Amino acid sequence: MKLNSYQNLRVANFSVHALRRILEEAGLDWRTALADAEIDPDAVNRPGGTIPAKKELAFQLEFVTLTRDRVDLWLRAARAYTTATVGARGMALATAPTIASWVEAVNAVDYSPGLLEIGALRTSDGTVTGVQFTYPDTAKELIPFSAYRDLYATSRSFEWLYGGRFPFTRIEFPLPEVSPEALTYISCNVVECGSETLRLWWDPVISTEELPFGNAFQHAAWIKADTEVLDSFRATGDWPDTVAKAIRAAPALNRKLANVAATLQVSPRTLQRKLELAGHDFAELRDEILCDLACDLLSNSDHSISRISRTLGYKDAASFTIAFKRWRGMPPSAYRDASQYRPDSGSPD
Repeated sequence: MKLNSYQNLRVANFSVHALRRILEEAGLDWRTALADAEIDPDAVNRPGGTIPAKKELAFQLEFVTLTRDRVDLWLRAARAYTTATVGARGMALATAPTIASWVEAVNAVDYSPGLLEIGALRTSDGTVTGVQFTYPDTAKELIPFSAYRDLYATSRSFEWLYGGRFPFTRIEFPLPEVSPEALTYISCNVVECGSETLRLWWDPVISTEELPFGNAFQHAAWIKADTEVLDSFRATGDWPDTVAKAIRAAPALNRKLANVAATLQVSPRTLQRKLELAGHDFAELRDEILCDLACDLLSNSDHSISRISRTLGYKDAASFTIAFKRWRGMPPSAYRDASQYRPDSGSPD
C-alpha cells in the first residue's frame, strides 16, 4: 500500500483511541496532539468510528514526538494491536492451524496503520522460515515505533499460537540497538541490530507443525469471510454489484472509492474506469446503497437517528439528515413516522 493511496482511505479509530489513552495516562498533552492532527475527540471515542487515514498517520507522528525514546510507552501501544482489531482477518490469524498459514494470511493484508509491507522468508525449497516487515513509505520518524510495535505484536501472537515462548532462531532489528525491555517478551539468543528491515527467523520445521489452538476449518471460514467480496467479484466480474456488496458489508468504511478499491485490490483509478464502462458512477451507486440501508434501518429498527448516521459513516446526525432529504425529499424522522403507517406494518389505525 503506497502512501498516496493509504492517505485516501478511512480506517477504524482503534489505533488513535489507544495511543490517545496512553498519552493521557502518561500525563502528556494528548489534546494538542489531536488538534494538530485535526482529529475531533468525539471521533476517537466513538465505538466503531472511522477517521481519515492521513489523520491517523499525522497523530502517530504526534505520538512519537511526545514519547521520543519512551520504548516503555511504545510497548504499551503495541499491546493494543491485537487480532481483534483487524476483524475477520484477525480471526483468521487467531485460528491459523500452522505458522505457515498465519504467514500466508498476514501477507494478504491490503493496508495497515504503519504503511508496512509483510513478506515471508523461505528456504530454497519454499518452506516458510521467517517473516519480514518493511516500511517503504513510512516517515523515518515512525520507523523506530513501528519496528518495536511489530516486533512485540508478532512475538506475542506467536507465543499465544504456539502455547509458550516461540523459539525464534534469529532476529534482525532495523535500529542501532534494541531495548532490553522489548527482549523480555521474546525467546531468542541471536539479535542483530542495524539491519535494513525487521526480520524474524525460526526453524522451518516449526512452520508446518500443528498449533495447539489452531483450527483449520475455522481458519478457512474466516479467510472466506475476509475475502468474500473479492471472491464474489472474481466469480461474477460484475463491478457495480461487487462494489454495492462492499458498501453494504461495511458502509462506514467503504464510503470512499479508495477504500473499496483497496478491498478489491485495484487502484482507485482502475475501479472508477471499470464503473464508468458499466455505466455507473461511484458516488451515485454509493448514495443508492446508503439510502436503501437508511430506509431499512429507519423502518425496521428502533435505532436512533444518531446511531444510524454513525452506522452509515456520517460524522453527525445533521450531515445524515441533509443527505437523506436529498435522497427522499424529507428528513429521516418524517420517513420513520410515515413508515409506521404502511399496510404491512401491523400498526393500529
